[in-house]
Amino acid sequence: MSSTTPTPIYQQLVDEQGDVLTDSRETAEQIRRQAERALSWHGQAAPVAPAPDQGRTPGAGS
Repeated sequence: MSSTTPTPIYQQLVDEQGDVLTDSRETAEQIRRQAERALSWHGQAAPVAPAPDQGRTPGAGS
């Protein structure tokens, strides 16, 4: 048996529960790409921090 052939118990779990390991790897790769895009400022201006009072509703008692 090669190391890439799943064992019968693993295959049974995949059949019942889905391939959690593959799903986790794919999700991790997607998050890595999103983080890379979010943190890559190459050719872009740096984001500006919002003003301290931004988001407050005028007249909403302090």
